[in-house]
Amino acid sequence: MKGLATALLFIGLIHLAAHAGPLEMSFGGGPSAISLDAINESIGLFNALITHLNETFAVHPDVTGSVDLLPAIGGGVYLQAAERYWLTDWFALGGHVGYSRASTATTGFYEGVGASEITVDLSFHAVGGILAAEATFLDFGFRLGAFGGVGYYYTILDRKTLFEIPTEYPDVIAGVPPDAEGRYTGGTIGFEAGLSLTYPVASWFMLGSRLTYRSARIPQLADSAAVVLDLDGDEVGEPISLSGLTVQLTVSINIDLSLDGRKE
Repeated sequence: MKGLATALLFIGLIHLAAHAGPLEMSFGGGPSAISLDAINESIGLFNALITHLNETFAVHPDVTGSVDLLPAIGGGVYLQAAERYWLTDWFALGGHVGYSRASTATTGFYEGVGASEITVDLSFHAVGGILAAEATFLDFGFRLGAFGGVGYYYTILDRKTLFEIPTEYPDVIAGVPPDAEGRYTGGTIGFEAGLSLTYPVASWFMLGSRLTYRSARIPQLADSAAVVLDLDGDEVGEPISLSGLTVQLTVSINIDLSLDGRKE
């Protein structure tokens, strides 16, 4: 019986291999927009303080200097590597790994009795692993399809904030962000969905583009000592919204998995 089961399993594997569809390997990249709404709210508070200090010391007789405002964070570059196994001519299962990065920074000094530095440097990285399904619903030389999937996103935020207020400031100032430096990490489950447009240059080589919407939210990030990220010093950790859009240009190749060398 054991020998018969082994033989049947072998015959089944041979049958699947003979009818296997192509394995598509794809590489792509392009611009990405990420919400990071709570982070950008903190940047708004930083900029309000910097604007106030610039205006104050622009007319102060004993202090010179100014600090540039901090650009919002969220726009960056996205890179992706994917594999899709086409079960039929129009339906595939697969997965991909994507990486995105965004950053913002400013630094400057006020010169009075001494030099007072203000520096904010935020660098955001996210890696996602997604299991997805894709369907082609229109083929007219170009192939138009739709896809969706679910996966896990892991995020890193490198942060440095330094707010030194000159001693010449005429009053007690409130709402100064805490000075801190460190790396904060966290992860969550999210989903992606979008549209694809592919042009087969040859049976084995394709060019295309993909528009992807991503939805994911991490309640908080923490460093290696379990200290929660708190940019604005209100003792409430900032959630990280990864929701946004990505546009890619892609290059794909098909690998024929059938034993008879059949081309799709």
